[in-house]
Amino acid sequence: TFTGYTGPAGATGAGNVSDIIAVIDGGGSVITAGTYGWFPIDYACTINQVTMLADVSGSIVVEIWKCTYAQFDAGGTHPVTGDKLNQTGTVSTISSTYKNQDATLTSWNVTISAGDILAFHVNSCATITRVDISLKVTRT
Repeated sequence: TFTGYTGPAGATGAGNVSDIIAVIDGGGSVITAGTYGWFPIDYACTINQVTMLADVSGSIVVEIWKCTYAQFDAGGTHPVTGDKLNQTGTVSTISSTYKNQDATLTSWNVTISAGDILAFHVNSCATITRVDISLKVTRT
């Protein structure tokens, strides 16, 4: 019998840090309010930090929504504002600058289960035409 090469084991456990990245691009125009994409997350994880980086100085407010795959219906009933990760605390915001980073995540639901769907919803925006949002997560 023949045996193939055995590769090194991949990263596992609490030390396995990844980024979930969303790009919201207005195509050269100021970003308008609305939902920008739905992203399935294939692994369980905990959000540790949110970083937002904009192409120009301005302001933007973004809610991050989460629902299960079974609940998902493209925003008809899920995911919607009632599914936002930051129910009572701070929202993802850039205010009159190029960037914002939040590692405190006060009152956030930071737990994502394998198969959950994330949506990024812009509530308001001034001046910014592109924003990159990075969720630093630890796989569980």
